[in-house]
Parts: sequence; structure tokens; C-alpha cells
Amino acid sequence: MKSNKQQASTDQKYVISKSHDLDEVATPRVTQKQKTNSKQSLIIAVIVAAVIILGGFSFVKKRVVVSRDQLASNITKAVQNQDGKLFLKQFSKDDQNLKFSDIGSKSVVKDIHNHSRDSLSEVGRIITDGQRVSGTEVKYHFSVESKKVLGMFTSYYLTTRRTPVRVLDYTGSGGPVTIKLRDADNQRVTKQLLNSGFFPGKYNFNVTLGDTQGNYWIWAAGDGETIDLTLTSDD
Repeated sequence: MKSNKQQASTDQKYVISKSHDLDEVATPRVTQKQKTNSKQSLIIAVIVAAVIILGGFSFVKKRVVVSRDQLASNITKAVQNQDGKLFLKQFSKDDQNLKFSDIGSKSVVKDIHNHSRDSLSEVGRIITDGQRVSGTEVKYHFSVESKKVLGMFTSYYLTTRRTPVRVLDYTGSGGPVTIKLRDADNQRVTKQLLNSGFFPGKYNFNVTLGDTQGNYWIWAAGDGETIDLTLTSDD
């Protein structure tokens, strides 16, 4: 029979042996094949990321960035098709969001299409070259601006100056004046909007002074000049 001292020594060896076995399990060796697979996975991840980034840049360039030639082409197409929505899309967000700008832009493309002395196929180029385009009553004023997209691409768009309206009452009624825009289902036009100005185009108004009503119109050119809406008892 083993003595207690011998048994303790045997147990200690067993514990040490077990400890070594656990170390070997906890820290497995990394084979060359595993290293190669890891490297390949990293390369694939980099390639995928590059494809995504390049795809994003390509999308932005095609769908967001507008070249000067593309701007000219869009303007020409809008005039030829009398497409007021497409025409308005070529302007800055501030111009697009101006109240009743959709009505003005629709009247502009219709006017240029029907009455311009310039070739319709050249309208876009003429405007992007900084020249004015004539309609029935006015020469329209537009400016070409540019902005950077993602700090890499230059995108072009149109801007215009708003046309304020000053109401001059020569009817002698002395009563309050109510102005409604006939082209917008007779929506009321506020004094604030009259003062802040309109997008270029023709606007037809229904004006009420007490018991008297009359139809008037203005034609904004986009030059920023104030238009006098003169109310007389003869209208």
C-alpha cells in the first residue's frame, strides 16, 4: 500500500498534467491555412467596401449631379414639351418652394414655346450661357449657379429674382382690397406674398374692392423689379 506521502505526490503530478492539457486546449495553434483564409476574407471585405463606395459615387454623379450640358438639355426638353414641373426642377430649392412657383413655371414654358423668337432647340443653351429668352410680354431673367456635391462634383442649377407687386388703388372706393389667384382655384394672395415677390410667369388675379370685382394680371420677368398692379374703376 502507498504511503500518504506517495499518494499526495501522485495526485500533484496528475493535477499538473491536467493543467498542461487545459492550456493546450485553450490556446490552439493557428495554422498557415487559417492565416491565408483570414487574409483572403480581409481582401474580400476591402473589395466589397470599395465597390459600395464607388457605386455610391456613381449613383450621386448620375442622379444628383447636374452638368451644365445636362442643365441645358433639361431646360430645352421642358420648353419643347411645355413641362412646367421639369422646368421648375432645374431651379434652387428656395425658388421651387416659393408659393405659386408651379403656376409661374408652367406659364413660362408655355409662353416661350409659343412665342419665343429663339429656336426651341437652343433655348437651354441660351439660358445657360447667361442670355435672356423672350416671351410674349417680357424677357425672362435666369442665372446659372453651381454647388459642390460631396466636395468632388460640380452641379449646376438655375436661380431667379422674385418680383414684388405693389397694389395701387385708383378706384376711389377706399375699401379693403381682396386679391385671389384665379390660376390656383381662387386662393387668396396675402399682402406678405405680394411684397415678397413671385416666381417668373403670368399670374391672373380676381380683385375685389367692396362690392366691385375686376380681373387683372401681372407678368413677372425674374428681374426683381416691382410691378404696379393698378386698380381702376374702368376694369
